[in-house]
Amino acid sequence: MTYSKIEILGLRGFSDKQTLNFGQPNNELGSGLTVIVGPNNSGKSTIYEAFRAISQNSPPSFTEGRRNKIAGDKIEICITQSDGTTLILKTETSGGSETKFEQNGLNENDVKFCTLPSRRTFAPFFGKSIWNRDQYISNSPLAAVRGSQLDHFSYRLFTIQQNQVAFNKVLSKVLGQIPNWYIEQADNGQYYLKFNYNGSIHNSDGSGEGLLSIFTIVDTLYDSKPGDLIFIDEPELSLHPSLQKKLNNLLVEYSADRQIIISTHSPYFISWQSLQNGGKISRTVKEENGTKIYELKDNTTKQILSLIQNLNNPHIFGLDAREIFFLDDNIILVEGQEDVIFTDRILLLKNKKLNGTFYGWGVGGASNTDKVAQMLVDLGFKKVAVILDNNMKQLIPDLQKQFRDYKMFSIPADDIREKKATPAKMAVEGLIDISGKVINEKFQGDIDKLFEDINAYLN
Repeated sequence: MTYSKIEILGLRGFSDKQTLNFGQPNNELGSGLTVIVGPNNSGKSTIYEAFRAISQNSPPSFTEGRRNKIAGDKIEICITQSDGTTLILKTETSGGSETKFEQNGLNENDVKFCTLPSRRTFAPFFGKSIWNRDQYISNSPLAAVRGSQLDHFSYRLFTIQQNQVAFNKVLSKVLGQIPNWYIEQADNGQYYLKFNYNGSIHNSDGSGEGLLSIFTIVDTLYDSKPGDLIFIDEPELSLHPSLQKKLNNLLVEYSADRQIIISTHSPYFISWQSLQNGGKISRTVKEENGTKIYELKDNTTKQILSLIQNLNNPHIFGLDAREIFFLDDNIILVEGQEDVIFTDRILLLKNKKLNGTFYGWGVGGASNTDKVAQMLVDLGFKKVAVILDNNMKQLIPDLQKQFRDYKMFSIPADDIREKKATPAKMAVEGLIDISGKVINEKFQGDIDKLFEDINAYLN
């Protein structure tokens, strides 16, 4: 049995009920992966806290600062299985900090999620105790303070050392070369991790946070079972981009038969392969009336998958395009790479700026505009300016009708840059000369007006 969704009300910024739907593992790579994106302070870590809270042994207490006043100073978190059964964690009828479980076919003792917070440091020197996976999950309550060190992770280390072959097999998929590591005991009786890199020795106090972070992440995976649900908050922290790529591949692999949910600020964890196989992408946004969760709809996913598979324009959903998911708003869509490069060049020559961010290197042609714009609508972007070439402005009426909250513009020329005549093509007049150094005097006033209009909308 898998889980289908979680609903959150009253926790921190969640002033009204919001729903996060999960990817469903179907043995295809990434099918069970759910990726939560969004700008800072938009509610991603609060979703992590909701998972941690509802999978505790006993109902947690929620401090006054964690409870949303607009929601009546009460919290309700509901987890739903694919058969429709639910478990609800809710504030006691009398109010205050205390909560209770309400079982609707789903037993509280059966909801055991492995969750890993963004701060993954642990005490470098520790005592000895050996916990298996279930013991560790059961004894990892919601931290009273965000940013606390991992409690009791050192007890997992003794179990990991006993299963070092299996652990290292997974660890090697991220690190490549595995250091010789083991638990050592100091003369004062305390234990610590010891790493040997070809004779270079580090203990757990002197090792980098990235290595220790990978240790904790691999621990959530290596002894997990098909059907498990795992939540990792910001897996990218302290990791080099090359390690982020490898870790993402590992998560995609494991989410073929497990449900893995991550919240992230890194474009390296946006997996189009996962999306193609049924994975989910959601975006949190902090709006005037609280945190909202927006999700990429299935119909939109089908549309953009055709663009992902366009081998002639792989940049449409490349790394630069994926960075857009982590911005607050004010996105600018243009047709292609030259539009990005030479619009920036014209702005520089005119000593002006646009109050927005270009979507990657363009949408790969005016005909793709509606597909990318619909993706931005699904994910909750409110301000999107579209700039087409003059010879494509006939598309604007239909686009404006389809995307009423967005604003469509066209440049006063058929291309951003002048094109010389060739035997196969006629010359094209552009806003800037072929060298990118001289703006066409004919369009100076129109360009100024265009930039003013775009900024008026984006502001």
